[in-house]
Amino acid sequence: MDNSLSFAPPRTAQVKKIFYHINELIPKDVLITCSEWAEKNRVLTKKVTNTPGPFRFENAPYTREICDCFSKNSPVQKVAIMKGVQLCLTTSVIENAIGYTLDVNSSSMMFVFPTDKDCEEYKKIKIDNLIDNSGLRKKITAETEDRNTRRTGDTAFLIEFPGGFLKLVSARKGNALRSFPIKILLFDEVDGYPNEIKGEGSPINIAEKRTDSYGNDKKICYNSTPTKTHKSKIKELYELGDKRKFYIPCPYCGKMQELVFYVSDGGEYFDSKAVNKNGLKFKPYGLIFDAAACKDGDYSSVVYRCKHCGEDIQECHKKEMELKGEWRPTSKSKVPNMRSYHISALYSLKKKWAEIVLDFILAGTDPKKLQAFYNLDLGLPFEDRTGGLEYQEVHRLKDDSMPNNVVPKEAFFLTMAADVQRDRIEVEIKAWGDRFRCWGIDHRVFYGNTSDVYDPCWRQVANIKDEIFTDGRQIEIGLIDSGDGENTDTVYSFCDLFGDGIFFPLKGFNSTARTREKFKISEINEYGGLPRIDIYVDLYKNLLAKYLSQQERQGDIYPDGWFTFAQNYSNEYFRQLTTERKEKIKTPGGLEVIKWVQHGRNEAFDLNVYNFAACDLIIYQCSTGPLERENSDPRAVFEYFKPQTK
Repeated sequence: MDNSLSFAPPRTAQVKKIFYHINELIPKDVLITCSEWAEKNRVLTKKVTNTPGPFRFENAPYTREICDCFSKNSPVQKVAIMKGVQLCLTTSVIENAIGYTLDVNSSSMMFVFPTDKDCEEYKKIKIDNLIDNSGLRKKITAETEDRNTRRTGDTAFLIEFPGGFLKLVSARKGNALRSFPIKILLFDEVDGYPNEIKGEGSPINIAEKRTDSYGNDKKICYNSTPTKTHKSKIKELYELGDKRKFYIPCPYCGKMQELVFYVSDGGEYFDSKAVNKNGLKFKPYGLIFDAAACKDGDYSSVVYRCKHCGEDIQECHKKEMELKGEWRPTSKSKVPNMRSYHISALYSLKKKWAEIVLDFILAGTDPKKLQAFYNLDLGLPFEDRTGGLEYQEVHRLKDDSMPNNVVPKEAFFLTMAADVQRDRIEVEIKAWGDRFRCWGIDHRVFYGNTSDVYDPCWRQVANIKDEIFTDGRQIEIGLIDSGDGENTDTVYSFCDLFGDGIFFPLKGFNSTARTREKFKISEINEYGGLPRIDIYVDLYKNLLAKYLSQQERQGDIYPDGWFTFAQNYSNEYFRQLTTERKEKIKTPGGLEVIKWVQHGRNEAFDLNVYNFAACDLIIYQCSTGPLERENSDPRAVFEYFKPQTK
């Protein structure tokens, strides 16, 4: 007798029938997501893509999560996408959201474009194609009780369907933006919108108000390639969200990482794979290439170096890695139920890595071409600056054959500058020669309690004025930043007690409206008339940026203001020379002005500014003293010093 158990066929059929009835009771628009709808219903034609056929997210895997933010059961209400080019985001996100809403989640929709022309062209080329090739044409009809109406439900700027409509409007028309309550609001290329419609306010704010009546059911998408940092709308919106990055696994070590353009140092791999340059080890990662070969037209060196293991990844692995990728938030959203995404063209399966490197090579130092590279390839806003420095520009000025604390014979005099922080004093010593030739002799950091003038860190600074350098040289003048707060009195006390007419407090001012001079000398009455050097830092920063970014010298002929740094200057020092940028910012009154803006630690940049001021002070003293000039005369001073250094 067989005692084994088994399911009889009738019971199996009964179970299937039960599940069938349960499935029928569940609303279909809850079960299906926006991405599932797209893969089930959309077909792309040659008119809109070079890869026609059924829509598949495998052609842009990073778009699936963003697309599903527009599913009816998704809690996400706002999505900001800051992107590069050729990433299929409009096709895979916005168009899918439109088709999904039209088919299974009937609602009022508004699609906002920068101009009327953009609306009309997009409707003819993309929206009509979406409707015709997704089985949606039968749903397009005008909802009206008038049987004699000629309305078709499909016009140049309005598509009607049961339970909703899609309205296409220009961001330049306030009346159109205000017309109807909107549940699904789609903004395309927001950086191309005007800041405001005359007398009506921001077009984005006007349109957003149309969604208020839908409360938590509304969905808003902001989509754009960024433009310039100071006026990029998508950058501001991206910053409000959780700033998601798309992480993909290395095919060799499996560790997740964001694809980035070339980073000169910071890789986490073993030293054995590091690049040795002039005795220093660098660990570059990201998109790596031989710049010289690329300039000659050979792009075979272009690979992607893993940050974690240092292996070089060929582009053939890109799709495989992206299919295993995931979005990771890098910040906490400042707006409830809002997500923000950034993605560059490095992820594009349509644009090759070599093409991106070519764009970079062709851009060179041309600001307009560099902006296009940042905006279109990297999907990043471009800093509109005229005085910013790049790391490669300043790091090349380091001379690995020049020992620290050795003064060149061509130098005329030495200066010192100090920047006082809460836990340390950073000091730099410079030598100056003809036509503002400058050598960075040494950069020193003294740690201690900087609020106590008798702390050892201050004693180390005081000792510098007695230090003997090459050929018996000594510091002529030292300037110490007095700051604006807690260390000001300490700096004044130090210069009063230990300055000995060599060290003086310094105070920086941004405005140059009161004088044409770069500095002036004032007195501090509370400290017996102690001289304080007041400098107008913007003038020095402008000149310093000009000098540090000059092209390479020709042989032994140096341009005016050529800088050299000794061999032990750190990479961090050079990085700090690049953290201040000259940018356009808006004043409270709405005017645009250009100002230096700090983006990180900048002690090195400040030390160069203060040393430059010390050099000018020596030139002023020599001009008005031995040379009996009324004002500073650098050329005469340099001629005066030349015989003394031969």
